[in-house]
Amino acid sequence: MIKYGRLNLIAGACAIFVAAIGGFALGKTLESNFILGVYAQTLSRTLLKAGHAHGMTFAFYNLIVGLMVDRLALDDKWKRYCSVLAVLALFMPVGLALRGALNGSAAVEPVPMLGALCFLASAAIVLKGALATRAG
Repeated sequence: MIKYGRLNLIAGACAIFVAAIGGFALGKTLESNFILGVYAQTLSRTLLKAGHAHGMTFAFYNLIVGLMVDRLALDDKWKRYCSVLAVLALFMPVGLALRGALNGSAAVEPVPMLGALCFLASAAIVLKGALATRAG
């Protein structure tokens, strides 16, 4: 039975959808980046691409956490922390894409860092639970 992982499954599925739409938009605008046969990429486009790539990766991370968090040898409090922190890790791709949309503005630099810290914390909790879980 999935109790704590449901949030991650929903967030992961939504993030895949949004990141895929972003990927289509990036692909549709690719031609304008070729100038005299040379690929010229702006900082904004680089950040948007990073947001797309991290969005897909972190979406799949949430799907994985959603499927396994309830099976880890953790008490309910730590399962909830792991689940919420994994969802909050999505601040990283959102912050990268937002920074790209704002022409590389440094005003949103803390947002991706917050997501990265949440990702590390949730991964540490997964590791703790996995090490304590008995095989078989």
